[in-house]
Amino acid sequence: MEKFLKGEARRPYVLREDIANGLKDHDKHASSPPCTCKETLGKFSDTFENMLRNDLSAKQSKTKNRWLQNKWLVDNVFDSYGNYVFCFSCIKKILKVSGKRIRRLREIKRQQAKSPTIKVRKDQVLPEQICDIVPPANETNVLAWWMNLKDGGMVEIRSDPKFHGGKSNNTKEELLPLFSAFVDNNSQPNGRRVGSHGPLYFLNSKFDRINAPSASEADKPESWKRRSLTYEFNRTLEGDKRISNGTVKKWLKTYRPKHAGSPKKTDYCEMCAECREQKRRHETIATRLRQEGNASEAEIRENLALAESYGLLLEEHRTDAGFELDHYRRKTAESRSLYRHIGKLQKKASKKDKTELRELKGRIIFSLSMDWQQSKLTPHWGLSAQPGETYYLRKLSHNIFGIVDHTHAKNAVYVLDERAGGAKNADITISLADHYLCQNIPFWARHICLFMDNAATNKNQFIIQWATELVERGDYDSIRMCFFVPGHGKNDADRLFSRISHAFDHNDVFATNHLVDLIRDTIGPTGTCIRADSPDIVNWKNLLARKYAPLKDIKIKSHRDFLIGRNVKGQIGVKYKECCYTGDYDFEDLQKQGTDKPLDLKVESGDFTYRAKDLSQDLSQEKMRDLAKMYDRFIDPDLRPEWLPISQSKIHTQTIDFSPSSDLARQHRAAMRKGKNGKKR
Repeated sequence: MEKFLKGEARRPYVLREDIANGLKDHDKHASSPPCTCKETLGKFSDTFENMLRNDLSAKQSKTKNRWLQNKWLVDNVFDSYGNYVFCFSCIKKILKVSGKRIRRLREIKRQQAKSPTIKVRKDQVLPEQICDIVPPANETNVLAWWMNLKDGGMVEIRSDPKFHGGKSNNTKEELLPLFSAFVDNNSQPNGRRVGSHGPLYFLNSKFDRINAPSASEADKPESWKRRSLTYEFNRTLEGDKRISNGTVKKWLKTYRPKHAGSPKKTDYCEMCAECREQKRRHETIATRLRQEGNASEAEIRENLALAESYGLLLEEHRTDAGFELDHYRRKTAESRSLYRHIGKLQKKASKKDKTELRELKGRIIFSLSMDWQQSKLTPHWGLSAQPGETYYLRKLSHNIFGIVDHTHAKNAVYVLDERAGGAKNADITISLADHYLCQNIPFWARHICLFMDNAATNKNQFIIQWATELVERGDYDSIRMCFFVPGHGKNDADRLFSRISHAFDHNDVFATNHLVDLIRDTIGPTGTCIRADSPDIVNWKNLLARKYAPLKDIKIKSHRDFLIGRNVKGQIGVKYKECCYTGDYDFEDLQKQGTDKPLDLKVESGDFTYRAKDLSQDLSQEKMRDLAKMYDRFIDPDLRPEWLPISQSKIHTQTIDFSPSSDLARQHRAAMRKGKNGKKR
């Protein structure tokens, strides 16, 4: 303290005026105590504590005004280089500040000392910038240097310290329009109608989380970090603007409540996850109770028994899934083997062979696997480099439905864009399955077995009613539907989709026809790819409701094997059981609606198509503009879909009678960027 008053301080620093006055008032003739921090800091302790209550509204918490204290500490307890002006222990004791907080603020001050400086005249320095002045390194008496400096003299000033790394969310509302536009550009409609309970839009599938990488994840690769919605949005902001994870979640919930993350590509089994979690949980509880030593032995044994029980339940669940897949392989192989044998017998003409042939035809079960692939977006740049402007533009979504015919050893893939029927639903599933059965299964076939995933798109009362209709009108004697254990349904359709995805990722697909041709080349001669449209989709939900009552007594969710056929009395009903490979069936007679005359749904299906009922989807104007922009600027005009209107920014060509230069390209590029009124888009 004495050295400072004599101008002999070892390191230069700028002292605030209030502290300087406090030092001048100190009795210089008194005996100097070992530490003089109390005489100086004690005068400001009350002011420092009252900073939390200054201009504090009822809705604010104390933490919202701590930055006032932090700024005072950074300005007054450290010099310009981050050295302590007062004793560390005195700062904690007098100002009642934690040591961790002081060390954090000291690090901020040190980082500020390393930041670039700007030079301004002395008379241009604002009062609040006094603490940010950097004195010359060779000056020992900073106060004398400052007082003797002329008004036109140049001084160096550092920027204000950022106590939260520039990530404070108190005043970020100006970023809300940018955030809303970012979410909209990175979302795709999933086809649900307005008023649906679920989300209407899915975020880009690359975003697998909301939160930005934490400090412990700083070493992760950039490609992994960019899968965060918060991180990717912050990359688009200029300067040091940022928003936090909490702000992103709050804005999504408030301003984009119908947007959700894209469903995972991989299967997920809730049963497996729950069993593993409960097993670990009860094992941990038992371990902690044993370590604490204040629990009874019965309580410890109870948790250990629960952990072991969940482990056994998990093994039974996996075994069940394994047996079901073995049953699937066995039945599909048996179907294929019988069909080959029938083909050999058809080439023979003996009477004995014909008898056996009739017996086999009445016994063979035609087995098919059906599933949905993740939607594909076009235009898609997989081979060539994707233009940067197209990354955030809306694209056309295509639904892909695959059927593996195990009996005939061939595949069928149906492709329809979102304009035909929107998102995947029961109407589309039944319509495409019905089309394949009518076109590819021989007329003499009497038994069908369909293997499908346990998703609600496939497993519902409408597909059971549809199968009942086929049996009732005599097309088949029985139709069996087997649904895999959730999360464990890896069937042959997934292999087919894997080949399609690999080809799609490595090729340019600019139109629906491109996608159809790509799938045809991928699946080869053993398969076929069919493009479906809205006239091919029947509104089966409303059509079946005219003839069949809702299924009330059958618990569809808890059963995975359904057999539609006739009982010994000739009544058509549904036999059902919990799993496909074992157990006995329960029989349920289907209830019909009261009608005056029998209804032939096959005849009336033509009046219930999506086009006849005006159920086809219209693309939004925003998506139409985005598609037109991509096809106008980056794609061959011959590949432009016929239904896409011509853009308003169409360029009128002129006859060029001179050798072109780069100026012609600049003019054309500028014209492409202009909108209808001559303004840039």
